[in-house]
Amino acid sequence: MVATAERLYSIEEYLAMEDRNLEKSEYYDGEIIPMAGAKAVHNLITANVITALNNALDAKADTYLVLTSDTKIQVPALRSFLYPDAVVVCEALEFYDDREDIITNPLLIVEVLSPGTARYDKGRKFDYYKTLPSFQEYVLIHQRFPMVTASYKIAKRTWQDTEADSLEQTIYLRSLAVTLDVKRLYKGVTFRSAPI
Repeated sequence: MVATAERLYSIEEYLAMEDRNLEKSEYYDGEIIPMAGAKAVHNLITANVITALNNALDAKADTYLVLTSDTKIQVPALRSFLYPDAVVVCEALEFYDDREDIITNPLLIVEVLSPGTARYDKGRKFDYYKTLPSFQEYVLIHQRFPMVTASYKIAKRTWQDTEADSLEQTIYLRSLAVTLDVKRLYKGVTFRSAPI
């Protein structure tokens, strides 16, 4: 992920550009970072995880809302706006500046790892999300082989990982108190390579 220009943009300029453009871009403290279009496998896994989350949360007493990759998350501490692949909010959506396309209170965030974005999603992007007070769990889903990692916040600067690395396993999401079948997350996916 590389910034698009040598100049820095204001938040207002970024949001105006986003409103006009068909392509998505993230924003980090003045830099606009274009996002590559997702391929079919990425989109399939994203759709599967959104379906699995909605199905698992239907029986819960609390109200959980599952949102898609068109939802931006504002990270105020870093003057940033980021796109997740899926996000879960508990009870009510809180919006940035009355904009219904930007939320400020994610509970759980999902990223499907693409070859071009995996390092960013695992590293800096996770660090950005960690500054959000409402954020409790980060789920990373590999698309080239079955591997799901859930990182749960157990203390202010301490996160605990749980991994599932086969289609026969399940992954427990502590922030939601639900278990997902890994096989369902990869429904329709044909793997072409083994884990590295």
